Amino acid sequence: MKVLAMVMFVMVYGLAITRLSEGQMPASCDEYNPLFSPCVPYLVNPDFGIPSPRCCAGAAQVFGKANNPAAIQKLCTCLVATMPNLSFKREKLTQLPTACKIKLSFPIDKCIKA
Repeated sequence: MKVLAMVMFVMVYGLAITRLSEGQMPASCDEYNPLFSPCVPYLVNPDFGIPSPRCCAGAAQVFGKANNPAAIQKLCTCLVATMPNLSFKREKLTQLPTACKIKLSFPIDKCIKA
């Protein structure tokens, strides 16, 4: 019974974070929702070991579109604008491409520098 209660809590918490995150994203960043929504648990929790397959698929989709200077700048601007609103951990975001085995055309650590 305790296990079921814990599972239900985690599911409700995840749904709440997803709904909260969608409301806190700037409208100009909507196209990056495939990265933000499924990756919230990984990006906000320093103890969350690996990103989910859904997170990696969304990250690959979003990072794959950042293939020219204007697209990279737009993505970086959205990441910087969204990080504080969603409490993303900077180190988790910089680790995401490696954790998902995604090769970037730009240095993400420079993109989200403090």
